[in-house]
Amino acid sequence: MAYRELIFTVVAEIAEPLGDALLELGALSVTVEDDAAGGYDENPLYGEPGLSPEVQAWDRSSVTALFNPEIDQSDAPDFISNLLASLKDLGFDINPPEERRVEEQDWVRLTQSQFAPIQIGKRIWVVPSWHDAPSNDPEAICLAVDPGLAFGTGSHPTTHLCLLWLEQHTQLRNQTLLDYGCGSGILAIAAAKLGCTAVVGTDIDPQAITAARSNAQINQVEIQLILPNEGAIELAPESKYDIVMANILANPLQVLAPALVNKIRPGGQIVLSGVLARQAEEVIATYRPWLELSIWKESEGWVCLQGTLTSKSRDHFFVGIKKKVKPVLLVLFWVFVLLFGEHMFRQTLLPTLAPLSDNDSNRFSQRAFFVLQQIDHKLCSALGCIDRPVSDFSAWKITAASLALDKAQEGLKNPSKQSILQVDIQNRLTLAVLWPSLEVSLTDAEESVIQTIAFSPDQWIPSQFQELHPDFLRTGAPGLENIHAELVITLANQVAGYRVRLFYPSH
Repeated sequence: MAYRELIFTVVAEIAEPLGDALLELGALSVTVEDDAAGGYDENPLYGEPGLSPEVQAWDRSSVTALFNPEIDQSDAPDFISNLLASLKDLGFDINPPEERRVEEQDWVRLTQSQFAPIQIGKRIWVVPSWHDAPSNDPEAICLAVDPGLAFGTGSHPTTHLCLLWLEQHTQLRNQTLLDYGCGSGILAIAAAKLGCTAVVGTDIDPQAITAARSNAQINQVEIQLILPNEGAIELAPESKYDIVMANILANPLQVLAPALVNKIRPGGQIVLSGVLARQAEEVIATYRPWLELSIWKESEGWVCLQGTLTSKSRDHFFVGIKKKVKPVLLVLFWVFVLLFGEHMFRQTLLPTLAPLSDNDSNRFSQRAFFVLQQIDHKLCSALGCIDRPVSDFSAWKITAASLALDKAQEGLKNPSKQSILQVDIQNRLTLAVLWPSLEVSLTDAEESVIQTIAFSPDQWIPSQFQELHPDFLRTGAPGLENIHAELVITLANQVAGYRVRLFYPSH
């Protein structure tokens, strides 16, 4: 049986959606490749962390769809024209594809044939399980590693360079090695077989750790393989290694520079790969505060970098740290001064900065004040201060007040009369404020004060509010709270007017 392959050449923006559409229209599989692969205009995409391309395709992409005539009638004469019409209905107005027949064959055997034993240097051989190990070299170091879920089969130039570095550095016996980003574990396995006494591999991908453990068992080597979040002593800050090897990519190598250097013992070496030749100087510059890297070897546009952590480089590192720490400490000092100042003057500062209900404060200032309140609360908790509400007279506003005779008392033969004072009072601030006292001044026709009556908060605040908030005196009036109070006042006959004010008693 022969399969039918259709190859569409399209621009990057439609490559991925076109592939999805072809799958919906019956394609068995879809692959997207650089249309210029192998040529001068080839444009490799490296999706390393932090530098992943926005469009997962090339400027000119080849979208290849595989069809099975036995299940989709793709061998019909009008199949391509019907397919193009369906694609046009979906919004893809593209040129007719190239066509290729793919004969049925043993795909497993074909795949295995692409992974023959690889010789690296003079002694290292990477041998898949379906091949026999070379028997003509008694000193050969054979690594049994099959292609799988984790990166590292020895075929890629970066892995090849790292293995070659290990093979050519003969003083590995009794050395300790950390393989950071171990993938399949191939480098850690090679280090163990070449004489390293303690080898540790780590990777952020659990599948890589699983694959590496399986490969270590097949190769009969003892390797500690751990995830970074396991809290193992091997990755603790105090654990150092003679050799730190990382075969990842340029961007994470730069991000991880402090962590990787921290794992090297004084006099130890670092080996970095996964770096394109054009990225080498940038990576070298990143590590320069700690040590001097150099290009050890280059292969197919990739480089392997190496460096040694000398006592001089460590001193240079600490001098650099001191230079960086000084401004940080200065910033922390001023932050402390500002926070301490806020704590000392909170009774004045908070009311000043709090937005008012009758003021058009923007959302940013409201959010900033909310953050300040959170900081103030945490400071009070940490320093053991009493987180009491502020006292601010300007927070209060009497929005309405009326004094009316009690009609039930008008017929009594009593020289005095009872009246009900109704007052609406608002806390205009967006934070809790201490309750004030309320004072009523009764005046005669000449506006001379006849009598002054003062009400403490527990006297003028409605009993219903007090029942709902039993600790109201301690917590204060909530931000933007409105209170309607009704107070019975006995008036003399000569009373002709009144004044109402709020005040904080002096102690």
